[in-house]
Amino acid sequence: MKKHDFVNWTIESVLKIGLIALIILISFLIFKPFIVLIAWGAILGIAFYPLQKILKKLFNGKNALSATLLTVVLLSILMIPTIMFVNKLVTNATDIAIGLKEGTISVPPPNEKVKEWPVIGKPVYKTWEMSSENLKQTFTHFHDEITKGIKWILESVQGLLMSVVIFFLSLIIAGAFMAKADAIYKFAVAFAEKFVGKDGKQLIDNSVGTVQSVAKGVIGVAFIQALLVGIGFWFIGLPGSSILTLIVFILALIQLPPMIVVLPVIIYVFSAESTTAAIIFTIYELIAGASDNILKPMLLGRGLDIPMLVILIGAIGGMILMGMIGLFVGSVVLALAYQIFVYWMNEEGIEVDEEDKKVLKE
Repeated sequence: MKKHDFVNWTIESVLKIGLIALIILISFLIFKPFIVLIAWGAILGIAFYPLQKILKKLFNGKNALSATLLTVVLLSILMIPTIMFVNKLVTNATDIAIGLKEGTISVPPPNEKVKEWPVIGKPVYKTWEMSSENLKQTFTHFHDEITKGIKWILESVQGLLMSVVIFFLSLIIAGAFMAKADAIYKFAVAFAEKFVGKDGKQLIDNSVGTVQSVAKGVIGVAFIQALLVGIGFWFIGLPGSSILTLIVFILALIQLPPMIVVLPVIIYVFSAESTTAAIIFTIYELIAGASDNILKPMLLGRGLDIPMLVILIGAIGGMILMGMIGLFVGSVVLALAYQIFVYWMNEEGIEVDEEDKKVLKE
C-alpha cells in the first residue's frame, strides 16, 4: 500500500469510527432517562414470566391477552394499597392537625412497667408522662427533634410514592416485554452468542434463572417474613402494626434483621400485656423473625447451577452499590462472572471437584 493510500485509509477509518462513536453517544444520552424504567421492566417481566406462561396456557396460547391480564392484575395490586395508604395518611394528618389546634388530642399515662425497661426505661417513662400531662409543652420542649422527624417522614413518603410511580411504569413495560417474550429471548441468545459462541444460550438461561431466583429468594422471603411478623403484630393489637410491618419488609429486603423492629415491640408488649400473652408473642415473633434462615435455602438459587452464596453476595453487594435495582443486577453480574470463571477453569483443564460444588451450593 502506498503512503498516500495509507493516509487516506487511516483518515477514512478514523472518521468512520468517530461517526459511529458519536451515534452511540447520542443514542445513549437519548436512552439514559429510560434506563432505570426499562431495566426494572425487564427484571419484573422475567420475574413474573412463569405466571404469564400459566395464564397463556389457560387462554389457549394467546400471549398478548395473558400478558395484558397479568399486567392489569399486578397494577391493581400495586395501586389499590397505595391509594388506601395515601388516603389514610392524609386523613390521619388532617385529624392530628385539627386535634392539636383544638387541643382534643390526649396521650394516656404510661404503664409503671415502662420504668423497668433496660437502659431506655426511665427516659421513655419521663417523656411519656410529660406528654400525657401537657402535650403542648412536650411539643415545645422537643420542637427541633419533632421538626426533623416530620421532615424525614415527608421525605420518606415522597420517596415511596416516587418508587410506586416508577414501579407502575415499569410494570407496563414488563407487560410489553412479556407479550413479546419469545422474540426478545431469541434476540438475547443471538446477541450473547456473538460474544461467547455456543455458550450464549446457557448464559442467558442462567441470567433469567438468577433474576427469578432473587425475586423468590430475596423479595419473596422478605414478603413472607414480614407477613408472619405482621400477623403477630395484628393479633396482639399493636398500634401502627401496618407501618411496622412495612418497616420489617424493607429491613428484610435490604438484608437487615427484622429484630431491629421486633425486639422493641416485644419490650412494649411485656409492659402493656399480660405475662402469658407477652411470652407467647415473644416465642412466635422470634420464630417468625428467624424464618429467613429456613426460607432462603429453599428458594434462593434453586434449580440453578450456581451456588446460593454467589447469588446472595451479588444481591447484597449490588444493592449496597446501586440501590434496589442492584439486588438483581449484582446477582446477575456475579453469577455471570462465576460462570465465566468456571468456563475458564474447564478450558485450562482444571476440574472442579463435584463434592466442592455440592458444598458451595449448600
